[in-house]
Amino acid sequence: MRRTAVLLLLLPFATGFEGPEAREALDRAFHNLYGVSVLAGVELTIDDRGAQSWVKFAYGRKSDGRETRTLIYLSDAGREGSRALLFQKPGQRDRIFISDGKRGRVRVASAGQYAWPLFGSDFAYEDIRAKRADEYRIEVLGVDRIQGEPCRALRLRPLRGPYETLVVWLSTERPVILRIDYFDRKGLWKRYRADVEEIAQHFEWWVPMRDEMLDLRTGRRTRRHVRNIMVDAAVPDSLFTTTQLARGRLPSF
Repeated sequence: MRRTAVLLLLLPFATGFEGPEAREALDRAFHNLYGVSVLAGVELTIDDRGAQSWVKFAYGRKSDGRETRTLIYLSDAGREGSRALLFQKPGQRDRIFISDGKRGRVRVASAGQYAWPLFGSDFAYEDIRAKRADEYRIEVLGVDRIQGEPCRALRLRPLRGPYETLVVWLSTERPVILRIDYFDRKGLWKRYRADVEEIAQHFEWWVPMRDEMLDLRTGRRTRRHVRNIMVDAAVPDSLFTTTQLARGRLPSF
């Protein structure tokens, strides 16, 4: 922690601002995360001071360059489980539709401040919605290494959402975010870390197959494990409709 504090305090004065280059690197990482169509089976392990719980869900994303759709199905409950479909377009408010049950009624949900937790875990809605570099004010802090991998550290100030500041470590070897420290008005809140040894390449896309989110105030830790995944052409458009959401049919892959 002391080493990180030195990085944050001293390196801004050494490196200054490198806006265009840093913005391009951040956009490449965001494009890697949100620019590909993907369908994945995910398991969350939530460790709350020794008490553990598990959640399994299906996660899908479809992007055509103009709109990004994100789909979440709670798979533990089968067709009776909860599900949500998120529509995002640049410059517009997010639209969220939720449903549950075999023939659930689709209803609109409010995005609010994007702070509500995902299945009671330490990952929040804000942490899964698609993002772009122009949603942040960006400052370059310097260089560092995460689990031996060289990276560039950036300080981001979001234009909206529950976080005041993010410090992001971007790999300089591949378009992947290796760590994020989240700050709100009270100070350091959460920390995200990807397992460098578990980042898999699918065609030109890099996917963290294991990562975690730690609430530094409560000590609660959520580990995320992607168990199976389909990328690009294999992900059907038909999954990302409100009609399919109402039917409650779990994606098959």
